[in-house]
Amino acid sequence: MLYNKCGWIRILEATIAVLIVSSTLIIVYSNQPTRDRDLGEYMYNLQKQILLDINSKSDLRGYVLNGSEDSLNSLNLYIYDGIPIAFKYSIKVCDLGETGKCKLNESEVIETKDRDVFAEEIIIAADFEGYNPKKVRLFVWEKG
Repeated sequence: MLYNKCGWIRILEATIAVLIVSSTLIIVYSNQPTRDRDLGEYMYNLQKQILLDINSKSDLRGYVLNGSEDSLNSLNLYIYDGIPIAFKYSIKVCDLGETGKCKLNESEVIETKDRDVFAEEIIIAADFEGYNPKKVRLFVWEKG
């Protein structure tokens, strides 16, 4: 009867290993976010972080307040690195009282039809050279 002791120990080890792997997979799977609710929360946090970075970093702030085409291209490059590949975005910079320029243009509206569009904005108020407040809006949507 003592001849099969090693066999039983190996069966017990294999069973414990299967239980550990199974429980790990179950825990990981159960912690997966639900798509709709967590996608909105994720996009809100991502947009807020990007806009807060623009507000706090002096070079990005300068790009917004400058308003030139090169400055906006540099701002676009910064945002491009922060947005996941599965999403498209549009950044709009306009004067504080202006509303028409801070909306999606016609082609973007057509592109976002039947998709969820996430929008956040921030106001960049001043720099060392003067008071010229700007509104920055970031629109993000899934690629189609």
